[in-house]
Amino acid sequence: MAQIDTLKTLLQIDDSQDVLLGALIEQCSEEYLRRTHQAEADESIVNCMVIEKYNRMGNEGIESISYSGISESYESDYSEATQKLIRSKTRMVAI
Repeated sequence: MAQIDTLKTLLQIDDSQDVLLGALIEQCSEEYLRRTHQAEADESIVNCMVIEKYNRMGNEGIESISYSGISESYESDYSEATQKLIRSKTRMVAI
């Protein structure tokens, strides 16, 4: 299954979001490579990154919000679980 199809299944969305998902995949893949210094992006980790970015769309920058007894907060970066996955793939670079 292609990465974009996997993401559509996980996010339960249709083909109307293909362009957005493609852009998020590209953005998150580049960020993954920049953070880890790897030659290739790990698709499963990039998928985690894309899902988190997709779910925060329209709510960027919100630290905490409360309404009708429901409270939400968003981290400025990825969740600790996703950050741990990224760190596990990070290579040290000699200068």
